[in-house]
Amino acid sequence: MPDVAALFRDIQDNTNRYLGSAKGREFEDRINATLHRIGFSRLTAQDVPQAAFKALRGAVRSKETDGAIANPFGAAYDRHFFYQPNGPQDYPDFLVLAGEWCVSIEAKFSSGSQGKPVWNSGLPRPNGIYVFGAYDRKDVTFFAGGDVVSKGEVEKLHDFFDLGLRDYQRKFNEVEMSAQRYGFAVYVRKAFDQGRKANPEAVLDFFTNPDRAALEAGVLQRVTFA
Repeated sequence: MPDVAALFRDIQDNTNRYLGSAKGREFEDRINATLHRIGFSRLTAQDVPQAAFKALRGAVRSKETDGAIANPFGAAYDRHFFYQPNGPQDYPDFLVLAGEWCVSIEAKFSSGSQGKPVWNSGLPRPNGIYVFGAYDRKDVTFFAGGDVVSKGEVEKLHDFFDLGLRDYQRKFNEVEMSAQRYGFAVYVRKAFDQGRKANPEAVLDFFTNPDRAALEAGVLQRVTFA
């Protein structure tokens, strides 16, 4: 059985290996190198049946799926991975085919000392694995998206923008700003903030997080397909 868990054990045991550069792309390159070293071969979209690849991309991009994703290619490609299968600006950075299952991995990197990633408009995916490194902290940790934001919480956060907010934006602009000479209007930008606005006791540092060991153990459990 392909052992994708070996990637995460290597991150724990050889943290400095992943922090040799202050650039996010080189952080990803080190993950890429480890996947090769533990026996996974890189694929491109052109290497696999297109219908199956398109369906897989759709399943992986789902914002609310929390279950494991089946490998649609079977034994033909069961120790392989795609790098940025949805493009460089879209989730995930790595899609690993490990036996019967797929593992989505997103690399988050800070060249400074921040203790949390920047999320912008992308919440942690419930079935995604996040590898977060901070150059100045000289540390790397990892966690499953579903262990920091539940599927129900993800649905509520997305629903905030979907249930009427954009419609209110449109109506406000049509009624209040239709005569604004220079075109000023309101624009609702979908973004998510990890802070203490709602919960003053929120954990904001994934490196000093008291649950760090449990989160990392949770990842190892998720990706051990025995």
